[in-house]
Amino acid sequence: MKLLNKYKDGNIKVEIFDDGTRIIDIPDGEEPNLEFPLSMDFKITNWCDQMCPMCHEKSNPEGQPGDIMNLKFIDGLQAGTEMALGGGKVTSHPQLKEFLQKLKKQGVLPSITVHQNEFVDKATFINELIEEDLIYGLGVSFLTKYDMLWKAVSENENAVVHLIAGIHGKDVFDYLAQFNCKILILGYKNWGRGAELLKNTKIGEDIEDKINWLKENLSKYMSKFKVVSFDNLALNQLDVKRNLTEDQWNEFYQGNDGTMTMYVDGVKQEFARTSTSPTRYKLKDTIEEMFEVVKNETKSQN
Repeated sequence: MKLLNKYKDGNIKVEIFDDGTRIIDIPDGEEPNLEFPLSMDFKITNWCDQMCPMCHEKSNPEGQPGDIMNLKFIDGLQAGTEMALGGGKVTSHPQLKEFLQKLKKQGVLPSITVHQNEFVDKATFINELIEEDLIYGLGVSFLTKYDMLWKAVSENENAVVHLIAGIHGKDVFDYLAQFNCKILILGYKNWGRGAELLKNTKIGEDIEDKINWLKENLSKYMSKFKVVSFDNLALNQLDVKRNLTEDQWNEFYQGNDGTMTMYVDGVKQEFARTSTSPTRYKLKDTIEEMFEVVKNETKSQN
């Protein structure tokens, strides 16, 4: 592993490596108290032509790109900060490459998430971003079985297949296991079109059944992939902690939403604790100001 950045944030020390590994050192007996987020989800566009029925952002063909080149808080981001760019259809943003070049000059470490069709249609452009070291992570949302594609994804050290609890079932997990790829399991978001989908009794029951199936069978799949990771929502929905020893949990768990991470909507120029938080705030001039608001909200909910 190559060390990309090493820095101090509040009372913790952080190391970021080129394979996506992040190591945090918290002083013994202390709770982490950060001045700025280690990472953030950053929505840069709400335009998308896929109309996925579970999309919590409700992205659609009438969606607009965000004004991402003129956000003051971006200029003050700490080198080493991880930023997951999402949408909408990320590659549709007309200033994506220019924005990534700006982040590179600051030492910010961005990743992008694309759906399977976007990955195929924009392969040349995405490879260009990788070769120019403009992105350090690539998430590809699973849609259909396509051997050549998923073999290629598995061979890319920084590519991760995104799966959703409740949407992807046993057939998908069994299929992807043959490629020994990295996977990120996302919790099912009861928000946006995802909330509307749950209202359909039959579909809602199928989603619940798939979540319960994955929860009960998770342990046997964790050894079938190169890496298995989770967002915090999936950690809770699947009760991942019961599959780990206390030492493993303490080693791998990277903190609650709102204590080390946050969400920014570059389209509406708002920020929040997570992408499904009902409480939204107008952007401020610095990330420290915004993160303080997020941390205080998190404390009030605990």
